[in-house]
Amino acid sequence: MMKSIEKISLLTLGLFSAIAVAGYWFFGLHPENLARFPQSATFYSHSFSFFAQTQVWLSGIVLFVILGWGRNLKWISGFLAVYVLSLASELAGTTTGFPFGDYQYSSLLGAQWFSHVPYLIPLSWFTMALPSFVLVERTLSGSVTKVGRWAIAAALLTSWDLVLDPAMSFLVPYWLWGQAGSFYGMPWINLAGWFFTGFVLSAALGHFRVTEAVSHVGNRTLVVYYAVVYALPAGMLIAAGHILLVLLVTVGIAGSMVLTYRWAESRKSDLPSEEDPGSRSSMDERLEAIADRTGEYFEKHSRSFSFASFLFTPSDRLRVCRLYAFCRMSDDIADEEGLDAEQRRALLSEWSSMVKASYHGTPSGVEWLDGLMQDLASSDLRYNVIEGLIDAIESDIDFHPLRTQEELVEYSYGVASTVGIMMCHLFGASESWAQERAVSLGLAMQLTNIYRDVGEDLRLGRVYLPMEWQDKYGVYEADLREMQAAKPMSPGYLQMMADLEGYANLAYRKAWEAIPTLSWRFGPSVAVAAEVYRGIHGAIRRNGQDNLTLRAYTSTPRKVMAASRALLRFSVEKAILSLQAFTPSRIQLAIKSLLEKARMTWMVPFLFLALQAAIIFSI
Repeated sequence: MMKSIEKISLLTLGLFSAIAVAGYWFFGLHPENLARFPQSATFYSHSFSFFAQTQVWLSGIVLFVILGWGRNLKWISGFLAVYVLSLASELAGTTTGFPFGDYQYSSLLGAQWFSHVPYLIPLSWFTMALPSFVLVERTLSGSVTKVGRWAIAAALLTSWDLVLDPAMSFLVPYWLWGQAGSFYGMPWINLAGWFFTGFVLSAALGHFRVTEAVSHVGNRTLVVYYAVVYALPAGMLIAAGHILLVLLVTVGIAGSMVLTYRWAESRKSDLPSEEDPGSRSSMDERLEAIADRTGEYFEKHSRSFSFASFLFTPSDRLRVCRLYAFCRMSDDIADEEGLDAEQRRALLSEWSSMVKASYHGTPSGVEWLDGLMQDLASSDLRYNVIEGLIDAIESDIDFHPLRTQEELVEYSYGVASTVGIMMCHLFGASESWAQERAVSLGLAMQLTNIYRDVGEDLRLGRVYLPMEWQDKYGVYEADLREMQAAKPMSPGYLQMMADLEGYANLAYRKAWEAIPTLSWRFGPSVAVAAEVYRGIHGAIRRNGQDNLTLRAYTSTPRKVMAASRALLRFSVEKAILSLQAFTPSRIQLAIKSLLEKARMTWMVPFLFLALQAAIIFSI
């Protein structure tokens, strides 16, 4: 959780940035408004200098407040090193053209060192170099070499310049290029200079062990701080109509970090594979394989859910990883290869007894399981929800075809909706209305699973398509096997799959009725998980609806786009709900109308700036 001082500081910086962007849009892009408000002309003549300088100084003050809340002040050495090194780089650039190219600062940024570099520019380097470095260190330490982490931190820092330079030199002349370049007037060598300088600054921060010095600052605080500082130049570009640039850079930053993390995790992951049944033949071996590595287990076996879980705080993500490990292990026992039905049933019974005892307070000796069961028991979750999951999983050992759609819904409740109910209890969303929608989300995701895995389940001797559906569409198990072997998919089968997808989408829509009501601690991850998982439908369509011989996968870039849509929708709809809690006024109705339009388009200037205050205050 973010501390109150952090929320207030970030809120202040965010509101100031929003005012600056609004003023730029109202007066800078529409100078005719000066005639309507002649009293503002004097202030406007100084506003470009005032807002730019104040924003940098305020960014520095906010960061110092956040960092200074702990007892370890070694970060000050890192700040001094960054200030001196970045000043040296800027002085070299403004006098020799190396490493950024030929440029000069205008007078808008105030007093300058040696008549070349404004005092506040090295501070500006620190405000983004530190969060970039610390976030990369925390995410990739132990997976990527030290030099590699410096390079990635430098790339994250350089990404900021992709919106900073277009806003601060192309839109407003805070610095001037000696020779116009092809990227919004900026020469491409400037990016190389940023990367070089960022690498040196990262090495300096690493030398002074800044990550340890700021261990009291959470990742969420640093991410929000980066976003708030990033928002000012991004907001100016959006106001000026350069929306595509901002969208591409924003998605690129998120996507590149996710891809880098995935690559790093794939190098260090050494958990037993699903396809290696010989390595997990007993309960003890399973538990030993998971041990306290539930996060790695999560990463290994569920890329979609793991992708969404990174929005949680470390402590909350640990709860989610434990819940996933419990569900996955229960499911794997029922599907254990090399064991007959009686052996699997006995193993599942042993597991069930261990889980029940742990829930009622008898330690099982498995730390992660006891931690999960204690959390669920203390949240007033009834044990029959957990038991319902295990019973539904046990039904797969002696699989019997589902006869009706009602039986499919009942089965989906057992294997999926129960997990949603457990999640609600873990995060304090215990209202019956919210849990009913969690049941819908579980149904939706299970239907997506069935839609994706028809061919895979068929090879295991299971068909989860109800018999009444098979009768309705004239498609039976024998037909599925023929189509899987060679025969083209029949019109009846394609229609069945289209209706299955539609049924799942209806359940997703019902779930979305509750998602915006969830807290900022819990809701964004649920929103992302829902949209990323629903993205599997698109992957199946891109496979030509072939879910009999192909398995659908959602690429990381598509996950990033789905996550962006989910977060935008969550933010907008939560803002609308917040407005509805107050007595309507003309201003509130106008804001509500604007936010409702934002559901249909990305073209709403200042949207994320207007939402910053609510986001920071609610975290």
